[in-house]
Formats: sequence, structure tokens, C-alpha cells
Amino acid sequence: MGAATRLTVDRSGDRQALRWSHEWPVVLRPTGPAGRRVHLVHAAGGPLGGDDLALSVDVGRGARLAVHSAGATLVQPGAGTDAPARWTVAVDVAPHGHLHWAPEPTVVADGAALASTLTVTVAAGAAATLREVVVLGRHGQRGGRYTGVTNVVVDGVVLLAHTTVLDGADAALCGPAGTAGARAVGTLVCAGDMPLPATERGETDGARWAWTLLDGPGAVLLAVGTPAAVTAVLDGAGLDGCDVSRAGPRTRARTPA
Repeated sequence: MGAATRLTVDRSGDRQALRWSHEWPVVLRPTGPAGRRVHLVHAAGGPLGGDDLALSVDVGRGARLAVHSAGATLVQPGAGTDAPARWTVAVDVAPHGHLHWAPEPTVVADGAALASTLTVTVAAGAAATLREVVVLGRHGQRGGRYTGVTNVVVDGVVLLAHTTVLDGADAALCGPAGTAGARAVGTLVCAGDMPLPATERGETDGARWAWTLLDGPGAVLLAVGTPAAVTAVLDGAGLDGCDVSRAGPRTRARTPA
């Protein structure tokens, strides 16, 4: 199955307008005040192996948009194919715009594979926060294969080009040099015109995490551990205050305790 969905948000004065065209099964639902928040809905379940799904988002000048999802994304094997599912997201944030990307976790079931690409282009004076959690398998499973590419460009300069490869059946990737047996990996990127957190790292019950300042206006948090513990680390980063669907000024990011 192939589908391409497009979303545009424009701002005029104190008002924002959302325009979108979606293709089944990638459906959009506005859920926030003043056109500031939408939820993604995978209407037919999945994605399944062999699916090729895409989303493009344009955040206009001065607009503020939060993108969430209605629930976790469960990637499952396709019938009669070993091809991976593909999920491609491209976002452009115009000057003084702000994007908060925070879908629910992506769960890659046994025998499934997902190739995900997230490309975010941030103009001068704009900002973006990008939150993603990947979980290998449902409870009791070892999980399938995940390849995730994140590219962030700020004011025409590459800020981050990062690839994550996970495979519950690969002893090397699950070993000490990889996830050390952890089921979940979470990333949190802040980029552009926004306060940056201090570079700290630590270990909590069930997760290890570290902030890294990037060579440019941004930082990235990487957390590895159990799904619940990784989610708690990302929540503790304080970037929920950057959820642009809420009224009021942006809050300064806090480092996890």
C-alpha cells in the first residue's frame, strides 16, 4: 500500500489555518486549539511490510504546530513479502515558526522491518523539537528490524544527520556495543531558536541517557532502556513545555534528574 499525506499550517495575525489532504491509511485529525495541534491516525493499522507511506508538513511563517499520534504505531510483517515498511516524513519550518513533533512509540513486531526517514528543515529564527521512541517487539517478543534516519537542517546548514539501526535478532546490535539488550531507544532533538539544555548524562532505574550539544544551534538526547524508563527520561527533559499547542511562552528545557 502506498499513501502520501500533506499538511500546511499558515498564520495570519493571531489566527492559524490548517489545510491538508490525506490518503488512507495516513489520516490527520485536528485536535488542538487555534489550529495548533494535529494527531496522526494509522486508520488501517500497521504499517505492514511493503507499505510505502509518506507525510509532508509545511509550517508557515510564525506558525506553531504540534504533531502527535492517536496511539502507538505497530509495525507488522507483510503478507507474502519480506520487504520493509517505509515511513518518510519531510517537514519545512518557515522563519519564526515552531514545530513540536511527538508521536507515540513505534513498536516493531517480530519478523517486521521498518525503514523510517525524518527530514526537518528549519529556517533562521525558527525552532523544532523532535521526539521519537522505538520499541523492539511487543511484550515477550525480541522484535524486528528498524532503520531510522534523522536529518535536521537549520538555516541551510546540516545540524544533525543520524542513523539508528536496531534488530532484535542481531546479537551484535543487541550486545554490549549496541543496546545491551534494551528494548527501547528514545531520541529528543531541539534545534534552532530556542534555549538549549545543559550537556548532562546519567542512569536511572531501567535507562541510560545522555545529552549532546550539536555543532550549531541544537542538542540531542539519547536514552536506552525499558520502554517505561525511556519515556520517563524524555518526559523529565522538560521539553513538553515546548508543546506549541499550548498558550503562553516557551519554557526553558530542563535536564533530567
